[in-house]
Amino acid sequence: MQEEFKKHVVYYLFLTIFFALGIILLSQFSYDKRMQGEISVGIIVVYVFWAIAHHVVHHDVTAKIVIEYVLMGSLGITLLLFLLRGFGL
Repeated sequence: MQEEFKKHVVYYLFLTIFFALGIILLSQFSYDKRMQGEISVGIIVVYVFWAIAHHVVHHDVTAKIVIEYVLMGSLGITLLLFLLRGFGL
């Protein structure tokens, strides 16, 4: 487990920085729910592309992995949009 983490530590570092920046942006736009929705969708889209690119770089990308990330990203965006609409935002 630790060997896997060490092998991918740069990936995890950039992912952590990216999510931290996303959270900072979300808090900076707390007054604008539409912008928060756009930032959230952007975070999800970038995460999906980053994850797929990571697998491409490590030569273990498969159709199953791509479909999984795309479907999970789509689910995240769908849930986000339903929640925002449900709250009248």
